[in-house]
Amino acid sequence: MDFALTEEQMMLKTNVRSFLEKEILPVVDEYEKQGALTKEATVSFIKQLIPFGYLVGFLPEEYGGSILEAKTNGVLLEELARIWAGFAGTLFIAAGFWWLLNEAGSPEQKERLLPLAAAGDYIGCIALTEANVGSDVAGVETTANLKGDTYILNGTKMWISNGSIADAAFVLATTDKTQGPLGMSFFLVEKDKSPFSARELHKLGLRSFPTSELSFDDCPVPKENLVDPGAGYQRTMAFFDVSRAMVGVFSTGIAQAAIDASIKYAQDRTQFGRPIGSFQMVQEMLVDMIAETEAGRLLSFRALDLLDKGEKCRWQSSLAKAYATEAAVRTTSKAIQIHGAMGLSEEYPVERYFRDARSLTIPDGTTQMQKLIVGRDALGIRAFV
Repeated sequence: MDFALTEEQMMLKTNVRSFLEKEILPVVDEYEKQGALTKEATVSFIKQLIPFGYLVGFLPEEYGGSILEAKTNGVLLEELARIWAGFAGTLFIAAGFWWLLNEAGSPEQKERLLPLAAAGDYIGCIALTEANVGSDVAGVETTANLKGDTYILNGTKMWISNGSIADAAFVLATTDKTQGPLGMSFFLVEKDKSPFSARELHKLGLRSFPTSELSFDDCPVPKENLVDPGAGYQRTMAFFDVSRAMVGVFSTGIAQAAIDASIKYAQDRTQFGRPIGSFQMVQEMLVDMIAETEAGRLLSFRALDLLDKGEKCRWQSSLAKAYATEAAVRTTSKAIQIHGAMGLSEEYPVERYFRDARSLTIPDGTTQMQKLIVGRDALGIRAFV
């Protein structure tokens, strides 16, 4: 297994990091204090980053995409998360919408909507989670009933990333409860044709990342917007294989930011007449932070490497997500400790890194659920039905 970056990937990483540090980093604190990004601000930032391969990295060239490897997309996401995790989440979900449309959309849907991706003006989201449905995806309660040529969608989705700024949503709903998971499908719900309401949900971290409750109350959806009938559950699981590995990379970016900030602080801050970086306990914390972050990075890119090879990576993605997110929590916590009282202050970014890292142990399946998936594959015994 060789996870070394190619010359092209290294050049991309260097160029992206330089741009992000010069053009994006100076405004991060300002936008974080404002809360969830507006549609206008989101589009403005996306347009700046599309030339590097963001948003359209998974799309074919005929639709303005770059057909980048999963590992290359991982490099891009880690660099953005290192600078601004909140916006990295927004952009990743927006890209996920286009990925799902390219994977499962009808020829008509692709022809009509995919060309909009490269412009960066059209924002999508993926609506899975509900108040009573988190890890138990098969328990989706949102329903879609066919009346004539229209499906009537009813239900409420919770914690939907990009929900309040989305022009369209892929909504997972049940069309036939008697079929269990086989009775679940995605619906392409375009807000201008099928209106739905959104309520912003405030949270501990990733505060600039729009996260909403979406309500579908007798929402009419054209029959042709049913996507890949009966394959909703399978599509969701396939998406998780990608997203969990990417959340691992996402967490690694945050952890790396905490390491970089801690190294600088330990070099500059003096106590007892010398830099605190000369203290053995501070060095021990830094080494632990580096080791865990490197481990999380390797696990995540191992899963992305398997994706690039077209191989199954379910437990590898789950392991990457479980380890890297928890490692980022530990790493950012140590960063606060190294910064002492200043680590608790909003004048330094490490308190934001900690909040952002802590927020990632929950979405796309909690740490505990990821461990159960890995345990199931290792033992051949299911811990849950």
